[in-house]
Amino acid sequence: MRIPAWMSRAGAAAVILAAICTDSLPRAQAGACEADWILPESLSAPEPFALSTKSEKQAEAIARYLQSIFEEEADGPDRSLQTKRQVLDIDPSFSDLAVEVAHYYLRRGETTEALSVLKDASKSSPKNPGPNLALSAIYLRHLEKPALAEKFALAALASSPQLAAPYENLNEIYMASAQPQKADALFQKALGVPSTEAAFWISLAEIQIRNITRKGKLPSKLASEKILPFLKKAAPLASDDAQSLSQTADYLVVCSAVNEAVPLYRRALEIAPDLEGAREKLTACHIQNGDTREAIRCLEEIVAKNPLDLPAYDQLAQLHLREKNLPRALSNLRQGLLIAPGEPRRFDDVIRLSFQAGDAPGALDASTEASKRFPKVLEFAVLRAMALGENNRHEEAFLEFERIFQEALKSRPDILNSDFHFGFGAAAERSGRYSRAAELLRKSIELDPDNSARACNYLGYMWAERGENLAEAEELIRSALNREPSNGAYRDSLGWALFKQGKYAEAVDELLQAAGTLTEPDAVVFEHIGDAMEKLGRTAEAVLYWKKALQADPSLKSVTSKLDAHSSRVASQPTAPTPQTQGH
Repeated sequence: MRIPAWMSRAGAAAVILAAICTDSLPRAQAGACEADWILPESLSAPEPFALSTKSEKQAEAIARYLQSIFEEEADGPDRSLQTKRQVLDIDPSFSDLAVEVAHYYLRRGETTEALSVLKDASKSSPKNPGPNLALSAIYLRHLEKPALAEKFALAALASSPQLAAPYENLNEIYMASAQPQKADALFQKALGVPSTEAAFWISLAEIQIRNITRKGKLPSKLASEKILPFLKKAAPLASDDAQSLSQTADYLVVCSAVNEAVPLYRRALEIAPDLEGAREKLTACHIQNGDTREAIRCLEEIVAKNPLDLPAYDQLAQLHLREKNLPRALSNLRQGLLIAPGEPRRFDDVIRLSFQAGDAPGALDASTEASKRFPKVLEFAVLRAMALGENNRHEEAFLEFERIFQEALKSRPDILNSDFHFGFGAAAERSGRYSRAAELLRKSIELDPDNSARACNYLGYMWAERGENLAEAEELIRSALNREPSNGAYRDSLGWALFKQGKYAEAVDELLQAAGTLTEPDAVVFEHIGDAMEKLGRTAEAVLYWKKALQADPSLKSVTSKLDAHSSRVASQPTAPTPQTQGH
């Protein structure tokens, strides 16, 4: 008699006692009355029940098993072991108990006793794979006799070919004894088993995947081709089981069959929309396939269900960056920052992307909050100073840079690098401190000459704009162009430096090249071309470029005044005489 695993021991006792009596007590029929429960005279006599020899043994085995349960609960497993062994002596076919007792003997180091119990059980219940599987494991792991281990595992396989456990044992034996060919043959033969259980095929695929991934690598194309047939058998059988569908899809992904995994994840989510991890895995498949929009859709579903899913917001931000959608990327980064405001990296990401997206107020807000939360992190103060400048608060920006500079001299000299001096110099120039700006920009160039193109151009253009140090300004800008020859802004700076030196024809050449390299219309470059054209007497072309500048930036007052002045000059010129018509 077998006890269901889910049943409590007290419940088991009741069932067993009822079973003992089933051969002896009358059964109540449908519609039985009270009289039907009165024992007949033959049974009410003081004569003992006469049990068959088989029933008597069964009753004794059950009674001793009950006794072992009570002994184990009262005094522990050592006390109950002898009684359990007596149960097996009476009924060696009690396979589950035999495996339990054998495991206990193994823990005590009594391997011989364990083998004896299991062999008796195997002989008594040859169709039950449990004892043979346990024998196989003992011979492999404890006695290191793979041949005997294989013998018992094959016996278990013969009795239960649609059970995954024998394949797992045999696979372990073949891998431990360096016989991968036998493992391959085993699984190839398994494909012919007429199992309709998805779990069976999933388990066989999992065993093979473990063989490969335990070595720290993914299956090769050849290995995947051996595993995929098992997963393809599992997929249709798991069509209504979300967990099995998801697991099958997981293993398809491991085998690089991502396209085959996608519909399984989708079907699993149709059955169980809240299936843990499935939507995230589907997202990963879309990302791997380069299907960014579908990945974004999945992630938006994830955050809709769980607005606090931080990794989902991070992924959304990265995908929107990939799509060059800076506002959406920034929105997701900010949402992540709301969830985890204690992570400085998140503030840094939001501030820098705000700069990149042209959101100067957002950069200032984030950098101000970061500076308050992390006052000892001077990098946030630097970003705040930069954000003040981008918001046209140049005096505040300069003073903030000055404060940071003095503090860093004492505590963080490492941040006073080329980039810091460039930002400080730009703040000085924008606040009207030109001498200090030149000093700071020169220091930036000195600290990192190999990456000084930006500082060289800034200082050169500042001087060109002011009409100062024009020869050195040209030299600095050419130095920047040598490092970045395709930079249109630097070429415009060179053209303007040439213009300021009166080299108008050379200036036009450089300025036209600058306009050709820029991806977006630039009002300043067009204005510079117009100014240079005017100096060369090419007035019509000058007007054309000034108009282009005004189209690019209607607020550019300097261009409006030039166009107005030109119109006034044309209007003030005397009218040409009208030709006289000759009479006849």
